[in-house]
Amino acid sequence: MHAVDDMTIFARVVERASLSAAGRELRLSPAVVSSRITKLEARLGVRLLNRTTRTVNPTEEGRLYYEHCLRIIAEIAEVEDKLAEKKDSPSGVLRISAPTVMGRRWIAPLIPQFRETFPEVEIRLQLTDRVADLVEEQIDIALRRGYQQDSSLISRKVAPDFRIACASPDYLEKHGTPKTPADLRSHDCLLLRFPGSRRYQWQFMEDGVPQNFAVSGPIDSNNSQTLIDWALGGAGIVMKSVWDLADEIAAGQLIPILLPFSPRDLAIYALAPPHRMQPPKSRAFINFIAARLSKLPPAKMVKAFEAEANFGNDPA
Repeated sequence: MHAVDDMTIFARVVERASLSAAGRELRLSPAVVSSRITKLEARLGVRLLNRTTRTVNPTEEGRLYYEHCLRIIAEIAEVEDKLAEKKDSPSGVLRISAPTVMGRRWIAPLIPQFRETFPEVEIRLQLTDRVADLVEEQIDIALRRGYQQDSSLISRKVAPDFRIACASPDYLEKHGTPKTPADLRSHDCLLLRFPGSRRYQWQFMEDGVPQNFAVSGPIDSNNSQTLIDWALGGAGIVMKSVWDLADEIAAGQLIPILLPFSPRDLAIYALAPPHRMQPPKSRAFINFIAARLSKLPPAKMVKAFEAEANFGNDPA
């Protein structure tokens, strides 16, 4: 392997604090990763990592080497991006992060279509319900939902969104239908929880202003699809994007509630790191999905719900 490949492996081990996790991401076995690190340490004549059965942490020398690796890798990536700008067709590896359910249902099916148009682009799709760090995790594009926030990241709206509370017909027949967000205090809410998650507070409109309402429930998960499955089984109320619930709502398996209070003017955004110039592969993918997402059923459902929520249903 080239020295830069060794740097990439080492940097990923430091960031993941795990040989096996770094190997999975780089498509290398833990044995290969360990061997490359050992040979790198022998070549440099210093120990770069302190390894135990549970953790892998950089030594003082390792931390210094890691900082230089990041700078060198970033400079090489920048040169490659500039060279790619001169090519007619986008190329290279494109790392994308998307919400779990939306990514599986609507983004993943578009990937083969994208590669038919741009065969020189390789896709690494990460599906996660947590907010990924684009810079630290070296992600080229992250799809996120909600309100546009001030950020150093490049942001582009690619589709409309609508966040809605739903429950199964069985649950509503048994427990009644909430009339206001405050009524949720007496209901079982299905919560998405993981480190840094704030989904135990659901957002609704009150007097025309978005407000957070504290909710609770006896079960929670770090996986959105699990919450949807529980809601389908009558275990409680779920609040998700229409992009996650469109199929279930269309089939009548989940019933929208509290429509007059649903948040307004939400969107799906494509975020990218603040490069001085956006690589052709990123521009091509963002343009591609923006043209297609707006034609899919959830985008049409957003317009219908927005009209229903606003028509004669002002909660104030």
